[in-house]
Amino acid sequence: MHVASIQLSSIVAAVLTAPLFAAGCVAAGFALYLLLLSVAALFYRGQVLGQPPRARLDVLIPAHDESALIARCVRSLRGQAYPSELYRVIVVADNCSDDTAALASDAGADVVMTRNEPESRGKGHALRWAIDRLLADEVAADAIVVVDADSLAEPDFLARLVRPFEAGARAVQGESLLYPGDSKTAALRVSAFLLVNRVRPMGRAVLGLPATHLAGNGMLIARELLLARPWEAFTSAEDLEYSLRLQSEGVRIAFAGGAVLMSPAAPNAQAAAVQQLRWEGGKVYLARTELPRLLRRALRERRPGLLGVAFDLAVPPLGSLAVVAAGGSALSVLFSALGLMPAWALSPWLAAIASIPPIVVIGLKAGDAPKAGYLALLRAPLFLLAKPARMYRVLRFRGDSWVRTDRDSVSVPHAEDLA
Repeated sequence: MHVASIQLSSIVAAVLTAPLFAAGCVAAGFALYLLLLSVAALFYRGQVLGQPPRARLDVLIPAHDESALIARCVRSLRGQAYPSELYRVIVVADNCSDDTAALASDAGADVVMTRNEPESRGKGHALRWAIDRLLADEVAADAIVVVDADSLAEPDFLARLVRPFEAGARAVQGESLLYPGDSKTAALRVSAFLLVNRVRPMGRAVLGLPATHLAGNGMLIARELLLARPWEAFTSAEDLEYSLRLQSEGVRIAFAGGAVLMSPAAPNAQAAAVQQLRWEGGKVYLARTELPRLLRRALRERRPGLLGVAFDLAVPPLGSLAVVAAGGSALSVLFSALGLMPAWALSPWLAAIASIPPIVVIGLKAGDAPKAGYLALLRAPLFLLAKPARMYRVLRFRGDSWVRTDRDSVSVPHAEDLA
């Protein structure tokens, strides 16, 4: 009887240890990868502007009911330190019920297109509609730049964005960042954007790796690339969807450090939740549908680069990773204390949870975050406590749904306020 009890205990320990240890190794792999990027970003050196730019650009702004912000966006693009004869500012007033088109024209947009197709709503459809017309235009640009209507472009945005393109890159991503406006609670979201859209691509650039994906706002795509691979991305994460297609075909995405666009953070908690659901849910949806295809293709065609694309697609948001790491660590400690799991099986979970703080703190340092970015970390525990409930909605999110962030109470600063 005693021998049987020992054998049963060993079986239970093995059944618990194997999957929990494996899951811990995955979590630790993600965390250590993000930590590596934060550390590498400390060594990033920005672009040096040399010869005057030569490329002709069409700067495309898809705008749905953006009357509060469109004029400011257009003016910031009209005031670029870029030869005025080499670029056009083009606004697509997409299924608008307000005076977005008139305000864009008054602010100096070179071309204002009006699209009224309510059966195909969303940014992806607006981009396809406008890009098709621009590619057929007699005034052919060398590349198309996409800027969100709520953004404020820094004066050297285009000059810095075009540098990798003129060096040979066919797809380029700048820095799409947030400012908190009047909301103190938005500071944590501002820091998260800084880590994802500045620090991680900086780290990958130092390591000689391409950017992970186009971010939708502040992306440049070569004309010939769009002709060869038309825009066919219509999910809520249309930028990532198109990026995966490019990367599957071997197109590297370059990072243009210093090409900065500033956008307002969501004005309230409800709008922030909707925005976060769209971003994270869209990525989960694509991971669910595209990961198996990427892995099969990587193995079939013997392309290790695609395994890297699949890995990046699988990396969860840092908040979700922190929640999973904390839960896995707690569960492992409990099982170990009860004698159901050996102590060594705790190691990957402890490595994962220990990596989270330095990922953030080192990343904020590398990204030159303001003091408010560090103070925002004081709110992180409250954010993480609410995360599990939100994760359930993210996992069930339909990627083909169209969700718009509330703009009604957005704070609109002037350019000098962001300097």
